[in-house]
Amino acid sequence: MLPTVHQSLLAGLEGLLGSRYVRFSVLLAVGLVLLLLLAAYAQGARGHVLGTAVWSLGMSPTMIVYILLVHPPMRRRWQQAMESLHALAPTAGGAVPEAPVSHRGEWLAMLVGAVFGLVVAQDVPGAEGWLRAYSIATSVLVFALLAGVIYGGLARTRHLAARSRAGLELDVFDAHLLTPFARWGQSLSLAFVGGISLSLLFQSYRSLHSVEGLVIYGSLIIVALTLFFMSVWTIHVALAKAQKKELDRVRRDLAAARELMHRHASSDVARTREDFYLPVVVCGIYEKQVSDAPTWPFNPTIVRQLLASVVAPLCVYGFKLALGLGGGL
Repeated sequence: MLPTVHQSLLAGLEGLLGSRYVRFSVLLAVGLVLLLLLAAYAQGARGHVLGTAVWSLGMSPTMIVYILLVHPPMRRRWQQAMESLHALAPTAGGAVPEAPVSHRGEWLAMLVGAVFGLVVAQDVPGAEGWLRAYSIATSVLVFALLAGVIYGGLARTRHLAARSRAGLELDVFDAHLLTPFARWGQSLSLAFVGGISLSLLFQSYRSLHSVEGLVIYGSLIIVALTLFFMSVWTIHVALAKAQKKELDRVRRDLAAARELMHRHASSDVARTREDFYLPVVVCGIYEKQVSDAPTWPFNPTIVRQLLASVVAPLCVYGFKLALGLGGGL
């Protein structure tokens, strides 16, 4: 487990609260809902316009609580991945930094996210006064958290790449030992896709039934898939290098065994078949096994689950367009 100083801000918050972290997230959700209702009451508007505004403004607090709740399982997946990598790390070394997340970089990312949230704060019809203030505040907070999470994911990917470049004692048949990294990448992608699906529920029919909406959400799905493959690309490269190294070695042995067999093919030595032919067969079989060894640290089940998860936001998107829903479900 990483020391506290090397953890992300959300991990530090989770460590500080301990078992109360989930309770804190639930209380925060309740508090955000109450503030939204209070802002709506203070607005004084009534009817469908106010209902539409309240539903649309519910996206940001929902995403805030969602980010808080998905963080613990994602952190556990990352720790499992690092444990599997630590078992393959060389005993010598120390040139690789042990801190995957810089607090300074994380704060900077969150500041950029907050500014972006301020710029793109929803201009919801009927949301004036306190509702407008609520929209801006929650938009700033959700984009700050989202930027921090994205920064953390990219920082951990870079940390993995650095550990890999420092040297791993990888065997060509070690791909199954690195499956936890594929699962971490999968959880990162699934969390992103889950956020996309949730945000779609709060979008209006007009915003979804547009070229801009299609491009934005299509791009987000592509980003989710990219996050998954980025997280395992470095391990793939390391496994591919290990495979090439082992293939070069076994092919040298195979060439030497063949040369020795041909040299003694006409010999009358009694054990010619056993001493010279059998090594050729063994090296040939092993060469095929090395060539067939997977160089991607994931199994077909992970791939099927990942592809199936992409269908979720597409279904929500199509469902809302088909029903022509406006402010909410």
